[in-house]
Amino acid sequence: MGKIRLGIVGCGIAAKTLHIPALKELSDIFEVTAVTSRTREHAEECAELLGGAKVFESYEDLLQSGEVDAVDLALPVELNLPFIKKAVENGVHVICEKPISTDVKTGKEIVQIASGSDVVVYIAENFRHIPAFWRARELIDAGKIGEPVFTSWHVWVGMDEGNPYVHTGWRKSPKHVGGFLSDGGVHHVAAMRLIFGDVAWISAAVRDLSPLLGGLDFMSSLLEFESGVVGTYTAGYSIKGKDRFEIVGTHGRMLVESDRILLNGEEIGVNPENSYKLEFEDFYRVVMGERENVLGSPLEALKDLAVIEAAVKSNGHRIDVKALLD
Repeated sequence: MGKIRLGIVGCGIAAKTLHIPALKELSDIFEVTAVTSRTREHAEECAELLGGAKVFESYEDLLQSGEVDAVDLALPVELNLPFIKKAVENGVHVICEKPISTDVKTGKEIVQIASGSDVVVYIAENFRHIPAFWRARELIDAGKIGEPVFTSWHVWVGMDEGNPYVHTGWRKSPKHVGGFLSDGGVHHVAAMRLIFGDVAWISAAVRDLSPLLGGLDFMSSLLEFESGVVGTYTAGYSIKGKDRFEIVGTHGRMLVESDRILLNGEEIGVNPENSYKLEFEDFYRVVMGERENVLGSPLEALKDLAVIEAAVKSNGHRIDVKALLD
């Protein structure tokens, strides 16, 4: 199998701290041949981290250079749709950071573009590659807690001046629905959907608590999955605390953490892996035709976003998620 020649588009925090370290571990299957960014200085920094990838002045020049088979889009969310469209038009495969788009309406356009082309469009949702969530699903499927009936996930991020994501311009003035609520929230929805299936409806209260963060930064919700599991999901991006993800069944319960699961009081170790490395590996297999695009499916990413958009718009009322997707 040959290497995929990859171009990195957008040389911000995600590219430098998450994508490039993962890609360096995958030099046997990826060769990063090109980079481009709105600021040339950032592109040159990425090129240096990669050991000399070619810097392009524009995205169009990179796509038409003949030097890339695929692009890695790590951009402000509002650019996902036009940049994916351009890549597909040029026959270049795409792996793109989540959320899929700014809202469900434009996300549907990306799903249509992807479904109408042989080019791979892969939405990089790394939570679908975290071993702890797969292990929780396996334990539930094995009947270790009986029939799952309830879940509760409280996420306390506690972002402050020291967090680099706080100072990103497009996050401080978000064009994507709910700001941090969707930027981070699609991760949590992806994990819950992996374990419990699709969300039927959601109702939420949302707040803008911190002037430091752009837009909404707190949400508390009640939701029900199509499987019948009910739950609560609360996320506070300006509030510090200890996360707690609990699943309750008819014959037991579990707490899910990144490196372990507490099953009825018994600790089950989970080997944490680099989920960004795993998603790039999966992208490679999909491009090579070895796997179906399940974990990076644009439709699955759209369903993640739809849950958050429904919650943000609910104003305390129950919103049918499927109706939003239709």
